[in-house]
Amino acid sequence: MAVSDFVSTRGNGNGSLNGSHNGNASAQELIDLIVEHASRPMEEAQALPAEYYTSHALYDLEVERIFKRDWLYVCRTDEVADPGDWYASEIVGQPFVLVRGKDMQIRAFSRVCPHRFMDILREDREEGREHGHAESFVCPYHSWAFDTEGAMTGAPLMNRSARFERELDSYSLSSYATEVWNGFVFVNFDPDAEPLGPRFTELDEVLAPYRLEEWKVLDRLDWPEVPATWKLAMDNGRECYHHQGAHKESIEPLWPAHLVDADTTDSEYFYYHRMFVSAEGAIGEEDGHYLQPVVLPALEGLTPYQRSHSLLVGVYPTMWFSPGPDVLLVAKWWPTGPDSHKFDLAVCIHESRLDHPDLEKIRAETKEWLHQIQLEDARMVTGIQSMLGSDRAKQRGGALSHLERPMWTFQKYMAKRLAGVDV
Repeated sequence: MAVSDFVSTRGNGNGSLNGSHNGNASAQELIDLIVEHASRPMEEAQALPAEYYTSHALYDLEVERIFKRDWLYVCRTDEVADPGDWYASEIVGQPFVLVRGKDMQIRAFSRVCPHRFMDILREDREEGREHGHAESFVCPYHSWAFDTEGAMTGAPLMNRSARFERELDSYSLSSYATEVWNGFVFVNFDPDAEPLGPRFTELDEVLAPYRLEEWKVLDRLDWPEVPATWKLAMDNGRECYHHQGAHKESIEPLWPAHLVDADTTDSEYFYYHRMFVSAEGAIGEEDGHYLQPVVLPALEGLTPYQRSHSLLVGVYPTMWFSPGPDVLLVAKWWPTGPDSHKFDLAVCIHESRLDHPDLEKIRAETKEWLHQIQLEDARMVTGIQSMLGSDRAKQRGGALSHLERPMWTFQKYMAKRLAGVDV
């Protein structure tokens, strides 16, 4: 479909909504504005107005057209390493569990029992457990049992039900599409989902030297729910322009904003930056490249150029990961409603470093540094959220820096997902 078929005549060409300053823009008006913004060249890119972030009607469409149809990063493969290992989560009202089967395949199942809709992991979730090990799953309500491949293996006292006997083959746990890419496990609730891997052909060459499938989760930063929309959190997490403000003491001295290479891709599915270390923050120089500080020995095989920076990679809609010479950070921001989100960050190291003698000290110090950065980010996004009700925020957003390029490519992603338009 042509872009012109979707661009609204309500738009005034300045990135705002004519006649909608009272906060009552329709979801379609907002979608039209997204398409119009996404159609511009990068040098004309502009932030979207407040209603893009505050509209509950638009959020409802995001749930249906994005979170129930696109690939969502869940966890690393080593978090479900052995047969029977499971990892549970929920997003936009969909509770599910990843489980490694006896055949070593990772599958995703609904946690809703097909009998009377109880959560088959209710007791574990009440205790706050998001992962564990089980030979089978037994519903706590009526003791219906299911194996790690999702098949029902037992249903006590159902022998008098003719319907049960007739429908016996239909009582498996509902399954969802899963795909593993570079050690990352993704789930998709759409039964007609297209394969994930082909989206990343461009990235595969960039990431190959890091051998990401060999990295293991060392620790997690599990953050309380943040009262700000997921889109604000993702805008913030995508760009390095804010290093100089929000992170002027924690990140800017190491990876100054002016040294970030953000002009890498126009992909609607992902973005990536190269965050180069400053001369002041470097631990040395080799072949003309300043070398980034490390807390563990750098991965073997990386060139001086690759040791001079960390990558910052984002997979739309809500994943972000950062491979460096010694540490891999993996984050996701999942909406918990139109005006709130949950943040999760995994710290990973290469499997060859798991026996490092100073690992516990490194773990603690790294987690403390990341905690400070997340405090700074949460302060920024909640600060913006608190301003979105103002008349000024409803008018128009400002021009985007070249370092905010991922916000522009994300507008293209949103145009494709919400309007079905390639721009």
